[in-house]
Amino acid sequence: MIMERIEIDKNKPLKPGDRIEMYFRSTSMVWIKAAQIALIDYRLAGRHDFRILSWSLDGPNTVIFTVQVKKTNPVVVTAAVIGAAIIGAGVVAWLTLDKVLQIIESPTSKVMAGGAVVAAIVGLLVLIKK
Repeated sequence: MIMERIEIDKNKPLKPGDRIEMYFRSTSMVWIKAAQIALIDYRLAGRHDFRILSWSLDGPNTVIFTVQVKKTNPVVVTAAVIGAAIIGAGVVAWLTLDKVLQIIESPTSKVMAGGAVVAAIVGLLVLIKK
C-alpha cells in the first residue's frame, strides 16, 4: 500500500482513523529530547481521542510524532488540539508545532490493488478452465 502525505491546516477537523505526522521544532539537546519524548509518550498513553503511533528525530531541531485519531465525539479533534496535548505533556515547553501532514492512501495504490485482484481472478479462471 502506497501512503501519501499532504500538508493540512492544523485546525482541520480530523475523523476517527485519520493518521497525521506532526512536525515540532525543538531547541534542546538530544538526550533531553529523548527523555521528554518518553515522558510525553507515557503521559498520553491512556488518551481516548488519539494515540501516538511513533516518534522520531529528524535532524537536530525537529521531532516528528505520528498520531492516529481514535475518537472525535464529543470534542472536535484537530492537529492543534493534539499538538497542545503533546506540548502540555512535556515538563519544559521546548516544542513548537511547525507543520502537519495527513497520511492518506494514494489513489495509485488503490488502482494497483484493484489490478492485482483482477489478475488473481483471471489467473483463477484460467486454472479452473484447464
